Amino acid sequence: MEASEAFDVIARAIDSGRANRGFLVTGDLPGNTEEFTELVATRLFGEGGARPDMVVLEPEGRTRTIRVKAMRESLVLPMEETAYAGGWKLGVVKGADRMTTEAANAFLKSLEEPTPKTMYLLLTDNPDECLPTIVSRCQRIDLVRTVQLLDDEARKVVENALLSCCGNCGVMARDAQAGVMAEALDDLKGTVEDEEFPLVRKRFFNTVMAVVRGWMVDGKVERFKAFRNVEAVEEAYGRSCKSIGDDAVISAMMDKITFPAA
Repeated sequence: MEASEAFDVIARAIDSGRANRGFLVTGDLPGNTEEFTELVATRLFGEGGARPDMVVLEPEGRTRTIRVKAMRESLVLPMEETAYAGGWKLGVVKGADRMTTEAANAFLKSLEEPTPKTMYLLLTDNPDECLPTIVSRCQRIDLVRTVQLLDDEARKVVENALLSCCGNCGVMARDAQAGVMAEALDDLKGTVEDEEFPLVRKRFFNTVMAVVRGWMVDGKVERFKAFRNVEAVEEAYGRSCKSIGDDAVISAMMDKITFPAA
């Protein structure tokens, strides 16, 4: 579903005054799920300016999870307060798949018995990992996935380098494969104009992310370690965008990744 089409669903619910429920929004995160959220927020609160009646909760800490304390203090309690502007309140959970079971349980009553004119948007790029108790209480909106990966040959180089580090892989082996990946990225630089390289870089790290997320979905890496892997790739992409040497960035990323045992 395109964002505009999905927004029509929300807009009709808002106009009817019956949008007092949760919507599980799947798509790219970061990406079109956040763009969709901005459309909804603009519809509810207008363009720009402060939005005191909008609450956003994100994963935190080394484990990149949403814990019960943060859920209660940063979302549940603020959403129970009277709307500052006397209208709608919007609660946004980025990374709904990263709620702990305790956090999800603390959130259930808010989903089941929302206060009037209350809406929750639960954003995720990994809906299969969302807890069933949450999914069953939400209307699902699937946005078109727009994540672009490297082309076949370059993608295979990255995937094979990561695969080579699975099992009992030592530091030297990881460093060697980090070098292979850095060389592949450097080769890609030579095939495009300078202004096109940011897109190539993003595709490179999207490809790495797709592999590590695949380990998480397949249960090959423990959940909390899988979230650390995601954080390591996100951090590496951010550092790469700051003109830090790609070889150092990729090497540091590989040191932080937990690889499947086999």
